[in-house]
Amino acid sequence: MAGAVELPRLTEGYLGPQAKFFPYGLTTLTHPEPVIHSDSNRIEIIIGTCEKMRCMTKLLGVNPKGECNQFVFTQTDDAGFHFIIAVPRTGFFKLQIYALPNNEAGPNMINVYNYLLNIQQIDNYVESFPKQYPLWKQEGCYLYEPFMIMKGNRDPVKFRYLIPRAVNVQMKVGEDWNELEKVDDSGIYEGVVDFSQGYPAGTKVRLNVKSGRSHKYDILLEYTI
Repeated sequence: MAGAVELPRLTEGYLGPQAKFFPYGLTTLTHPEPVIHSDSNRIEIIIGTCEKMRCMTKLLGVNPKGECNQFVFTQTDDAGFHFIIAVPRTGFFKLQIYALPNNEAGPNMINVYNYLLNIQQIDNYVESFPKQYPLWKQEGCYLYEPFMIMKGNRDPVKFRYLIPRAVNVQMKVGEDWNELEKVDDSGIYEGVVDFSQGYPAGTKVRLNVKSGRSHKYDILLEYTI
């Protein structure tokens, strides 16, 4: 069925590895082909790295055209970059990956790989991923759960993160503070927050962290419910 699908027109050389992909030591660990036909609206793509790098993405709808960056969440571990894509509709999307080694100067990252995603079915509930603040990426953090919170949720929600160098971690829901417990020496924090009282639409749920370097809390992630 996938082979019968007509692909959108793209610039020659757009798909797949770009000029700096192999020189930067990058590898495709999960999806070696740049065109992905998926019967799920949630995909995780892993790009392997051999050195510490910064990265960013752009997710673009093809028809209708438009940026969909709120439906991509990026994080790193020892394997490399993890890109979790969860979109609310079927159709074609272009995922553009940009990167730059930490030891290479320059404010602008370089386009290293482009995917074309053909989402054929919706099998997962989707909300926007949490907004990532700069310190989230700088501190080597990792999100285990939740990747999204359903609008109007009144059920308890479990939060679990890896946050190195944190000394106190709080989930702030509106004006309510909820402390997460440190569960091991690697810096994993977790806890359950009660949403049963109901919060107004548009309430912010913020991951607030105090590190050893500061007496104030910094926001690392921000959900909107």
